[in-house]
Amino acid sequence: MDIRKFEIFLDLVETMNFTKTAERQFTTQGNISKQILSLEKELNVKLFERVHRKIELTEVGNLLIPYVKNVVEQYHAMQEVLATYTQEKNLALHILTIPTMINYEGFTEITEFLKQYPEFTIQLKEVESIEMTDEELNEHSDTIHFVRIFDEPSKNIEWLPTEKDSFVAVLPKSHPFANREKLDLKELKDEDFLVLGPSTNLYHPVLDLCEEAGFEPKISYKGSRIDLIINMVANDMGISIVMGKTVQNLLKENTVIVPITPTKESHLAFTRKTGEHTLASDKFWEYVKKGCERSV
Repeated sequence: MDIRKFEIFLDLVETMNFTKTAERQFTTQGNISKQILSLEKELNVKLFERVHRKIELTEVGNLLIPYVKNVVEQYHAMQEVLATYTQEKNLALHILTIPTMINYEGFTEITEFLKQYPEFTIQLKEVESIEMTDEELNEHSDTIHFVRIFDEPSKNIEWLPTEKDSFVAVLPKSHPFANREKLDLKELKDEDFLVLGPSTNLYHPVLDLCEEAGFEPKISYKGSRIDLIINMVANDMGISIVMGKTVQNLLKENTVIVPITPTKESHLAFTRKTGEHTLASDKFWEYVKKGCERSV
């Protein structure tokens, strides 16, 4: 059923004049007649009678008026709901992020973007980094992810690196190596290691670094909260190997950061699946891309 025919029927009921309805509908009288005849054929009823150059509603035509009005009203209500949904979807920026995002430029990119484009809204959700995989999180093209990447993502993933970070040692200020400008990681082989555990993507890289340095670390604590680990270091419960920028704002008075060798570099980056995206996703992507180009 073509809703347009219903709309023309209701207009003709109001004007009772083919010429006036044609003018109001910005079409020809012949087209109005054709639409009404087509509707009558579909419904298998006569809706209007011609009487002395005038038209009159038939009994069944009069009977159908409230039902046709309801169909047209419901159709337009549905269109409004769909339009609102589409608009809100296009203006909503969905971002999944690692918990430590606030320590990186990516967070600044988001806040500055929202200041410049207040018509967009943001839905930000923290996810542990081990869950930030291409398969699980890049399923939906309208979602952007802020992740830590050690290797380039797969070809079906776009990415915009915003900055780099690398591993450092966090030591109590009272530690014998606290004043070192740089530290060979193998010098820490007898220490108690407090590390971010397997729920993050930093656990295995730390083990790999220790293996590269020639020892297996003695891990006394594995967790997911970096602030708790820093507090434990501050209380002389062990040392930690973490990403430098992650902890620079979390250090306590009695803790220090010391660069280590070997270390490993990571990229902090926005990623999304290649393909079509929402207006919000494309606008944000363009904004971040320009920022990255300016910083090069």
